[in-house]
Amino acid sequence: METNIISLSRRVVMVIIALLICRTHGFTKTVLNGPVSDSLNLYTDSVQRDSSGKTVILNQIIMSASYLKGTKSPMRIKSIDKQQIESKAFGKTYPELLKEIPGIYATSETGSYGDAKINIRGFKQENISVLLNGIPVSGLVSGNMYWNNWLGLTDATHSLQVQKGIGASMLSDNSVGGSINIITTSTSETKSISGGLFFTPFGSDGGSLAKGFVSMNSGELSGGWALSALVSYTGGSGYVESTDVNSWAYMFNVSKRINGNNDIVLTLLGSPEKHQQRSVRLSESEVEKYGVRYSKNWGYLDGEKMNLSQNFYHKPYLTLNHFYTPDSGIEMTNTLYISVGNGGGRWSESKGKRIISYQEEGHIDWGSVISDNQARTGTGAAGSAQNILSDYLAGHTQAGVRHNTAYNINDKTKLEAGFHYLYYSTWEKEKITDLLGGKYWYEDYASNSLAGTAGRNPIKQVGDYIRTRNGKVTNNATVYLSGNYSGKKWNLRGGVSYMWNKYSRWDTYNYVQDPSSLAAGSESDAAFASGFSIKGGALYKLSDRSSLYLNAAAYSRIPYSNVFFASGSNEITSDVKNERNMLAEGGYRYIFARGSVELTGYYAYWKNKTIVSNPYTQQDNNDVAYMIRGLDALHYGTELTMTFNPARWLSLEGNLSVGNWRWKNDVKANIYDQYSGLKIDEINVYSNGLPVGDAPQTQVGIIAGLKFRNGILVNADWTYNGRLYADFDPAERKNPDDRASAFRLPDYNLVNLGASWKRELRRFGYNYTLFLSVNNLLDSKYIERGKDGSDHTISTFSGYWGFGINGSIGVRVDL
Repeated sequence: METNIISLSRRVVMVIIALLICRTHGFTKTVLNGPVSDSLNLYTDSVQRDSSGKTVILNQIIMSASYLKGTKSPMRIKSIDKQQIESKAFGKTYPELLKEIPGIYATSETGSYGDAKINIRGFKQENISVLLNGIPVSGLVSGNMYWNNWLGLTDATHSLQVQKGIGASMLSDNSVGGSINIITTSTSETKSISGGLFFTPFGSDGGSLAKGFVSMNSGELSGGWALSALVSYTGGSGYVESTDVNSWAYMFNVSKRINGNNDIVLTLLGSPEKHQQRSVRLSESEVEKYGVRYSKNWGYLDGEKMNLSQNFYHKPYLTLNHFYTPDSGIEMTNTLYISVGNGGGRWSESKGKRIISYQEEGHIDWGSVISDNQARTGTGAAGSAQNILSDYLAGHTQAGVRHNTAYNINDKTKLEAGFHYLYYSTWEKEKITDLLGGKYWYEDYASNSLAGTAGRNPIKQVGDYIRTRNGKVTNNATVYLSGNYSGKKWNLRGGVSYMWNKYSRWDTYNYVQDPSSLAAGSESDAAFASGFSIKGGALYKLSDRSSLYLNAAAYSRIPYSNVFFASGSNEITSDVKNERNMLAEGGYRYIFARGSVELTGYYAYWKNKTIVSNPYTQQDNNDVAYMIRGLDALHYGTELTMTFNPARWLSLEGNLSVGNWRWKNDVKANIYDQYSGLKIDEINVYSNGLPVGDAPQTQVGIIAGLKFRNGILVNADWTYNGRLYADFDPAERKNPDDRASAFRLPDYNLVNLGASWKRELRRFGYNYTLFLSVNNLLDSKYIERGKDGSDHTISTFSGYWGFGINGSIGVRVDL
């Protein structure tokens, strides 16, 4: 432990050295003089203009990203500003920064650093639109969002905004629960340099995490150029056993003011990372015996820790934005972007007793795994290793172009039109990395591949590819038209969009004799689909302080590509139908001098949902794949937020969210062989009336903040989560007489505490801020998420328990 901490400290102390070097060379802060506009009124630090009156690049990004002001919007909006992000971001993913918002449930899922999961109003990730500076970044294969791809980039984030329900972007047709809009920092007219060091000790029986970052902004240089950069490193071991992390993050911005009408900005960001994972759910008896930090998917091999699961990935993201204002009434935005992701995760293959079943004192007995492999004799399949380790490798190329033209008819009315084209190509394959003492692995092409053996050698060694080698190509095009009217009494928004998709798939495992080439016959036919969205909202001001709002939307939404190739082969799923979503939301908002009240009711009817299993999910390592079609669900509920500032030094906020989310019908499911994709069964799924699981349907929260004159800020929050049902596999609901709800997890309360102290040292020309946070202050024991069992009780339930008390300390220096 001590050696690990010293190693981490050596890496992150480079941040402090960098700050001192910059200070020595006279890198001081300079602010250009000029008028300040409050027309956007989003944040006071994002509306500065230079001496010629031009808005900064960040304003243009915000305006083009469908970012709204909550007090004037006919939608339920919540924004997290940069100061809040800085005080809470260390050790947390983007979703975990939003967990205090009513109707949102965000957790670290498995407890592994960077693995996060979020639900909004009961809807999972595939029904939540995630946008980065206004561009959709959710996966197009299944809608999943891999938050570990963005580890460390919270330091480069200007703000986060959650738009509940329909969302404002015309590109987000999967905004059923809501949209999450991430706005990154950009260049500005202000020179600055910042750095920070943060540390999280998890106690004598836990690990420790350390993080350091340094960022700089050149301010406006000669010729209209400006530069900014950020680099950060996070390393150490997490709260859960054997969850080490090694993660870098970077962001570089270059902007150029060409003339009074044209600006461009080039942004490159990414977060190469490697982290160990706890991929196996726990039972109550295991947690009682070993504690909440316990992970059973690791053990010692030759004196070194060996984990069954780890993830490694790098997804650099390059964007080029062009902002063009030909006259005072027209604003044009053009965006080109490309991302080439590459990485994977450790996987295992088994021909009998699985590796996770080799347990000794609660951890994997790697020695017995190897001994059993070495004892295998014979030829062919008989002599094959029983268990091996492999890397499931996956990558993608994502490239697109977006154009938006906004025409200000007058100071109250604006029309916008645009298009977005996206090319998304993915590939996946599995490569043997360790035979674990075996002589070889026997890949049974004759039984598993549609092409049979086809001359391929089934005897596989380390470095050979097995089981899967395929990919998908998506072409997506969207056109849209929207309008906005903002008058003295009314604020109206509306828009319509049309989407067109083309999907195809290739597969060299099942369809060609030469698996190393993409030869004729390995490509599927193309599948085509189209859809639309219509959305609109109205806000009516009853007075200067109070307003009523209403919004609604109808989607005919194209299913993800995994639905069109649900069997896992090149066969296109027959009779694929669009999902149909009908959303409505209404609310009352009252704002007074010292606070506000907002009450919202929402309704979401989700029809013709298709669920497709993922065979490469460690938590659900099943021998079959399935597709469930035609599911309907109804989500409705109420949300209340009240804020009150009784004094300048005290702020209070109360939140309440009560939902009723249920599945509405019984359907059928197709069962497929996980290798060949052949349909092997069809079953009935009895889900009508069951509560939707995986998120609490009742939430209560209180937040208090204290501000002292000496720069000390203290905040505390209390959250209650109730009526949280376990997630369940609909394919397991095969008994028509079993209509019992999934296991209801125990209700729980959490108390968190945070503090910061900002000191400005004018004599030396810099300021620093000290941070302290304590999570789960009362050390409550609770279950965050899990999977329902056969009898819907705790005895067959498996899941993940939440962290005990833990905390972080840190310092940030700004020059």
